[in-house]
Amino acid sequence: MRRHALVRLNAPDRFDRRVGTPGVDAPQLRPMGYEAGGTTTVCVMGMHRSGTSVAARMLQLLGVSLGDPDLLLQPGRDNPAGYWENRLIKELNDKLLAHLSGSWDQPPVLDDGWEHDAALDDFRAQASVILADSFTRSRSDSDRTRVVVGWKDPRLSLLLPFWRTVTPIAATIVVVRDPSEVARSLFARNGIEAPQASLLWLRYLFAASSADPGHLVVRLDDFFTDLHGTLAAIAGHLGLPRLDEAVEHSAREHLEPTLRHHVTPDVDIGNPLVALAQEVWSSGALRCEVVPVIVADGIRRGWFRPPIDGEVLARARAQVVALRETVRRRRLTATRPPRGEP
Repeated sequence: MRRHALVRLNAPDRFDRRVGTPGVDAPQLRPMGYEAGGTTTVCVMGMHRSGTSVAARMLQLLGVSLGDPDLLLQPGRDNPAGYWENRLIKELNDKLLAHLSGSWDQPPVLDDGWEHDAALDDFRAQASVILADSFTRSRSDSDRTRVVVGWKDPRLSLLLPFWRTVTPIAATIVVVRDPSEVARSLFARNGIEAPQASLLWLRYLFAASSADPGHLVVRLDDFFTDLHGTLAAIAGHLGLPRLDEAVEHSAREHLEPTLRHHVTPDVDIGNPLVALAQEVWSSGALRCEVVPVIVADGIRRGWFRPPIDGEVLARARAQVVALRETVRRRRLTATRPPRGEP
């Protein structure tokens, strides 16, 4: 049986830059800055309600382009400081998950190699158009200055393999938060109970870390307890210029205390899934080795699910997405002029 890369994050360094695991076929990445025009692509992923929006904003302050600002999601009640998330990428990811008979909160089973399915070619074409529209270079071809672009979406934890069939992605950041805080936030926003939230937390963590063994792990608390060190670690991981005082000042202005919701000093671990997530979290040490590899692999691929009634809903979502796609294609065909007309 093939062994898969799982995070081993109990190393002495708080910012853990993974470089692969023996016996694992890690993606063969080219040096940063290799793409045409000197463009490097990076991504931010991690479980929902874990601080990926904060991380994306920090990347922008460090000089990473998040693309056309008009395409970024507007702030919402649950994220008043902004999502810093490309709306078109997020919508495509939702459509892709629905096509795969799942959703962000009911992820589908994704066995190894799923991203190469020819049935996803239309999604690949749509993704290419979105990236071209979102990250069009404004500088001339003669300008070889390196540009770092990136996007953030928690769904990338599940879907990064697909996006790597669309464009090379040089580096990733995985944002992690105490699963009990994630669970409380998800319950407040979506009514998701703690057992489901805990298993989702495990699924996103194992999938994200396996998708890119060279990822950098950043805990949400790191931004609030050691902003300078956290920004320096991110800049070093992405090969960005050294951190300066102006950037750090802007970052501190963004980090309002109200950005930290549902902080939980006490945790009820009566449920086994909640207890397992807490054991892996280990007060931020992230001891994924407490989960047997075969079990962690099953969680990563989506073979373990809490006992909830979501299958019918997931299939209904897939049918709705398929219907919308049919309507979109028909409208596109209807707007094309007949052959022979100018």
